[in-house]
Amino acid sequence: MQAKLTINGVDMTPWLAREGLVHTPLVRQSRSVVTLDGREYRTEIVVHSIEARFLELRDNTLAMIRAALSSPATVVFTDDFGNDLTRVMYVIGPSVTAKTVQGGHTYYSGVSITLEER
Repeated sequence: MQAKLTINGVDMTPWLAREGLVHTPLVRQSRSVVTLDGREYRTEIVVHSIEARFLELRDNTLAMIRAALSSPATVVFTDDFGNDLTRVMYVIGPSVTAKTVQGGHTYYSGVSITLEER
């Protein structure tokens, strides 16, 4: 099964690198209360955080991906259990580490974005 990543209706799955969708639980709020009888009650709000790494991209493909990114964005992705989820997420990036020019086209490598659930 292939992982899915769609941001604001634009399918970015074909450009994901192998193992390029990394899920990390993100604790937004953690609270602990100790009652008078010594019992401790804990609550946490855990949200999704995703780092998406892409293959080497041509300039027009990177421009299409950048055009689809807005913050907040509606994101459809495959979680660690194989379920397709739809969430509203903040977009950080894209970040690009290097570029090369070949045959009149610019190629970008090391492209990644980070998505954090609202």
